[in-house]
Amino acid sequence: MKRFLKLLSKDLEASRLPVFFLASITLALMAFLRLRIAQGAWDPEVFVLGVIAPMTFFPLWLIWRSFQTLRVEWREDTVYTLLVLPVPGWQVMLAKLASLLVEYSVLFTAAVGGTFLFSSGLMDELWEVIPGSGWLAWNVLWVYVTGALILGAVAVHVQLAFVVSKMVGRLQGLVALWVLILSTWLVDRAAVLLEPLFRWLPTIRLHELLQLNKVNPGIIFEWQPAGQIGAVVATAGLLLLTGFLFEHFVEING
Repeated sequence: MKRFLKLLSKDLEASRLPVFFLASITLALMAFLRLRIAQGAWDPEVFVLGVIAPMTFFPLWLIWRSFQTLRVEWREDTVYTLLVLPVPGWQVMLAKLASLLVEYSVLFTAAVGGTFLFSSGLMDELWEVIPGSGWLAWNVLWVYVTGALILGAVAVHVQLAFVVSKMVGRLQGLVALWVLILSTWLVDRAAVLLEPLFRWLPTIRLHELLQLNKVNPGIIFEWQPAGQIGAVVATAGLLLLTGFLFEHFVEING
């Protein structure tokens, strides 16, 4: 556990400045838009750009980071250290995944916090529709959880693609792209095959969980998680496979 935390700490240290910079830029953009709106130069609707811009850029940044956290190990020759450490490969991959989720959490908090801080008085019509601050916080939490799960799954695919590409000497970019496509297909097929094993799980009434009936009493939104649970199991298998390949077959000089 201590070795895992050291790996996590190393990755977080490397990402501290970029994440702080992005969070600061996000808050500065929102503050600037709010100032211009307060001065009467721009319409209040312009503030939406301050929300859309980071929410569009951050996912792309985090996907790139899932690739970059591994690439930097080869660029700085620290991959040698990782391979000789008495730490299984899956823990190395998990540490990088955990680091990525911490980055996501910081950026998500900056975007959501900045929105509430600087949009006060600009979205009165929206507040009339929202049942209350507790309802909003609850649903923001589930947006965060959903985003973390999606990001984690995508990062696992990217990690596998990168590690496999380092097992070949040429056409590494093409190999990585092929692995991304193949791993996505495999997870989809595995989800279908594993679904019968999880059909015993109850259907989740999302309209009750998310309290959507407070917005529209007639709404019905249900979800049978069997297929998605199968996809989660398959994705976890990809994480273990990536760790195994990294530990035993990766080409350091690739």
